[in-house]
Amino acid sequence: MLKNLSIGLIACFMIVIGWFAYSIWSSSSNTNQVTVRIPAGASFAQVLDTLEAAGLVSNSIAFRLLAVTTGSDGKIRPGTYKFTRGISNAALLNALVEGRSSVRMKVTFPEGTTIRRMASILTREIGVDSALFVKLANDRKFLEKIGINAPTAEGYLMPDTYFLYWGEQPEAVLTRLAETFRTFYTDNLKKLAAAQGLTPYEAITLASIVEGEARTDGDRPIVAGLYLNRLRRGMKLEADPTIQYVLPDGPRRLLYKDLEMENPYNSYRYKGLPPTPINNPGRASIMATLKPTKHDYLYMVAKADGSGEHTFSRTGTEHEAAVKLYRKRMGTE
Repeated sequence: MLKNLSIGLIACFMIVIGWFAYSIWSSSSNTNQVTVRIPAGASFAQVLDTLEAAGLVSNSIAFRLLAVTTGSDGKIRPGTYKFTRGISNAALLNALVEGRSSVRMKVTFPEGTTIRRMASILTREIGVDSALFVKLANDRKFLEKIGINAPTAEGYLMPDTYFLYWGEQPEAVLTRLAETFRTFYTDNLKKLAAAQGLTPYEAITLASIVEGEARTDGDRPIVAGLYLNRLRRGMKLEADPTIQYVLPDGPRRLLYKDLEMENPYNSYRYKGLPPTPINNPGRASIMATLKPTKHDYLYMVAKADGSGEHTFSRTGTEHEAAVKLYRKRMGTE
């Protein structure tokens, strides 16, 4: 009797083992694809609920047992994944632990985005380590590897819409953005910079100021020409965006005390261009800087009509009148 009982237990054990193995490694003929998103901070129970709802896990007990026995239940990475229904539990779990997503996310960097803002966008959209992204963007050795011969990547990362994988490494993202910039900023464009009396780096630095100041495509080449006029006359640029770049609590409305800030980026105190670009300018602002409008303007003030355009002036007297009109229309006079 005991012998028969032992044989029965062994048979049951083998059946359980066979069932477990089948649940882990088997896949079905259902080839429909489904996309799932695992948010950061999701518990294993929440992950399992998401997978079951998507029809990816038919046997939650086996999946949970596999995850717990392999220690994978606490290692699942957040992200957006695309799987084929019928995938085995083992393959599904491995992909979630390794963070292998086949879905690319649409990530847009607006023109004039700074490195720090890019890092924030990347963290929100695809889970990139923002601190590491900023660190690498200011690492001279790494920048040399990706073709940036400058103290910072600021100015050399092309704003655009990219399709990136969740959890993509900062090194890969920086390389991609730098390659897009390098493809655009050709030797022919650098020759245009020289024609304006600017080095390739100075041209991008000025373009970043134009990006920060101009709001319309019509204004961009005029603003670029105005700043070039001031540079050639040895005048201070007096560009608000250069101060905004270093404000610890910016961007915000500038105060008179901000204009007295002791900082090399303060173009109200120091002549010439700031030490580095102050953002990553878009193609339109770069081209406006390389092909500026020729004129005699030296001053500008924003119009009060909300159009984003400026009123340009040749003399200080004209400028004072334009500023007075602006304040009157804004009700701040």
